[in-house]
Amino acid sequence: ELRVANEDLLQPGAAIDPNKHQDMEVISVILDGKNLHTDSLGNKKLLEGRSLQLLSTGTGTEFTEQNASLENSLKMLQFWVIPQKTGNTPRYQSRKLLSREGIQLIISPDGREDSLQIEQDVEMYQFRLHHKSCGLPESSNGFLYLLKGELEVNGSVLEAGDTILFEDEPFISLRGISKAEGFYFTLP
Repeated sequence: ELRVANEDLLQPGAAIDPNKHQDMEVISVILDGKNLHTDSLGNKKLLEGRSLQLLSTGTGTEFTEQNASLENSLKMLQFWVIPQKTGNTPRYQSRKLLSREGIQLIISPDGREDSLQIEQDVEMYQFRLHHKSCGLPESSNGFLYLLKGELEVNGSVLEAGDTILFEDEPFISLRGISKAEGFYFTLP
């Protein structure tokens, strides 16, 4: 279950107050700026724009996200997913995002195709399309977030910031109208 989908803008030097959570998969997409992630697992990681991190809070993890720049803003997305089972061992993973056109699997339950591994039957894809069409992986439920550009989805046109929730959609067709970039989740 997708519980949270937020877009956060942190001013220079600002931080999200430390939070302690358990049994939550916290996905952060660093869009622009420098994010300093610190957690009670001992991780202290600086991620710059076009990066992805996944914190599985499991039995309990305290963490904070901070804008590591004193001059520029930090723009990030956060998606929170409830794990398939409770009491998992906490863990942290990160990677860079796709910079070429196309669709790429970036989070999956089995870690295939160099994706980060999540404790839920969820897949997350990044897409970048410019005057190109493609289909999305089949799923009984899905969530799409358009970050930039214009995108046609099954005949409807989306603009930057738009979202769509899919239920029992047999086929999802995308066509990039103008440098469309965003994320798609398959959901249980």
